Amino acid sequence: MGGAGKDIQLLQQQQQQYLIPGLPDEVAMDCLVRVPYQFHLAMKSVCRRWRNLANDPSFYRERQRTGTAEQLVCLVQALTSITSAEAEVESVIEDNNKEQEEKRRLRRRHCPPVYGLSVYNLSRNTWRRMMPTRGNCSGIPMFSHCVALPISGKLVLLGGWDPETLDSVPDVYVCDFVRGGGWRRAAPMSMGRSFFACAAVGPSSVYVAGGHDNQKNALRSAEVYDADADEWRALPPMAEERDECQGLSCDGDGRFWVVSGYGTESQGRFKSDAECYDPALGSWSKLEEVWPFPSASPRAIAATPSGRWCFMGGGNGGEQRGVMEYDVKEKCWKVVASIPDNGLKSSPCVVTLRGGGRNQDRIFMMGSGIDGLNGGNGAGDRHGGLILELEKSTTTTNGGNSNGKWINLHTPTEFSGFAYSVCSLLL
Repeated sequence: MGGAGKDIQLLQQQQQQYLIPGLPDEVAMDCLVRVPYQFHLAMKSVCRRWRNLANDPSFYRERQRTGTAEQLVCLVQALTSITSAEAEVESVIEDNNKEQEEKRRLRRRHCPPVYGLSVYNLSRNTWRRMMPTRGNCSGIPMFSHCVALPISGKLVLLGGWDPETLDSVPDVYVCDFVRGGGWRRAAPMSMGRSFFACAAVGPSSVYVAGGHDNQKNALRSAEVYDADADEWRALPPMAEERDECQGLSCDGDGRFWVVSGYGTESQGRFKSDAECYDPALGSWSKLEEVWPFPSASPRAIAATPSGRWCFMGGGNGGEQRGVMEYDVKEKCWKVVASIPDNGLKSSPCVVTLRGGGRNQDRIFMMGSGIDGLNGGNGAGDRHGGLILELEKSTTTTNGGNSNGKWINLHTPTEFSGFAYSVCSLLL
């Protein structure tokens, strides 16, 4: 019996070394990478090996390699005043006490909007909301920026306005999607900053520049955050003040671009140039004649993984329409696709999506007026999502041609608020 007991114990120890007892690890891995992301937290509680596996970014790289990864689009978004659950409750309140309901409605109208982080799982077509812990405060800072670090599966939330005082804040929060979506408060920026340019460069660096301070003064200052070390480092200032500028970076390029923006004395009139910071040189350079739309915000520019700059032209005073790509050689924007009729009535929030294939760039767009495409009335109060699939071989033309395919996304009412910032992760 003693020998048999030892044999059983040895067999159990051997089985525990496998990801799934009785299966080779290659086969087990092929099974585990297919588990939907929403169940990964539960998967980690099964055993130590599964927990270590699901906590390792290499597991998510394997999901990407096998085509089982899920596309998550994260939006800093104003919460709608009435969710579907609240609507049912408030209809009862209105029947019982219309005076109280009128007071509630007026209070909502005069209070600043509450912002939250909405997460759209494009692969599963599901929406959910995530909130970091901010003491007794509800929501996240208004107009904060979200930046994704694709290699580590982290999301960084930076700056914005305090919803109570409307002051610019230096606050930074990090959400680790690989380890279950938990939030932590990170090292703050050197100063309160809002409406600035930011972008991820490399595996763990987040660059920020420009924006404005609490006195609404446009800024030249810049700094970089190391997400691994949780440290900030000051950068040389830009040559010019740039409020409401747009930050861009391209895979493998290593540089940080700050497009347009305006100075303190010229609010609302956007500059035509851009500045580029090269970490290898430790200095800024300027690129002239990049932004020919003085009354249009550059926030709707997205840099694709293939290195293209695409601008989703909206209803900015009728200056531009359609999807445009910047031609570096000719220093001009050329139309490469049209935007669906009634599909956009203001400057949208945009981000490129990874995993679109070798010959295709995919761009997610969230903006007003899209509700007409989502079954709404198209009045523009409601925001909705679209995805543009754009062939990389598209030939740009000044005349414009619809070379892109649009995919309409169902956007529930409770996720149809104004979106200020957006990023994406492939997990």
